[in-house]
Amino acid sequence: MKLSLKKSVLTRTLTSLTTCVIVAALSGCSDAEADNPDLDETTDASVSDPTEYIPASEEGPAQNVPAPKLPAAISENSEEGAEATLKFFWEAIDYARMTGETDSLSLVSHEVCEFCEDHIEGWESRYANGDWAVLHGEVEVEIDQITTHFDDVRDDEWVEMSFLLIEPPADLYVEEARDDGESLNEESEAKWLADLSFDGTAQRWKVEWLGLQESPEGSQ
Repeated sequence: MKLSLKKSVLTRTLTSLTTCVIVAALSGCSDAEADNPDLDETTDASVSDPTEYIPASEEGPAQNVPAPKLPAAISENSEEGAEATLKFFWEAIDYARMTGETDSLSLVSHEVCEFCEDHIEGWESRYANGDWAVLHGEVEVEIDQITTHFDDVRDDEWVEMSFLLIEPPADLYVEEARDDGESLNEESEAKWLADLSFDGTAQRWKVEWLGLQESPEGSQ
């Protein structure tokens, strides 16, 4: 309410009417505020941002998780483009683990990639069933070697990559309880191999195959 304007008027009225004018003025302002709720609107600092990222915990899955950003190099038909695609692929795996959303993963997964399909269907199904994952860090990908192959008979070209995959500890919650058998209690490292090919129609690289090169540290 702009009380200063009302006050300047009241000083020029008869003293006997001052009280009545003030009451009427205050009543009028209250009615105006009721009719126009935007007047003097303030922000309640206790209300959290509805788009704020909330990490997963034993209480429930993560909320408002930022989707991985597709790198520009993914559209380059080069070994650098293939490397950028593989790193994005694992970011998309993490995103699927935290949200059950697999659009980013599907974008760089070839239709013949069984590993890709297992993760797409698996994480969609888990979150549809009310399960969720808690990741204690991010996946790291360290490229060891990149080799380009060409098959003259099939007129087929692809890139093979060997890389070290470092995965953080992670908890899987099934029926609101931690699944000790499916959870990862400590960081793990393993050597992997991947085959990628460039899709000329889509103008981007796609993962065709993934597999372990050797067993993770500490396993038999």
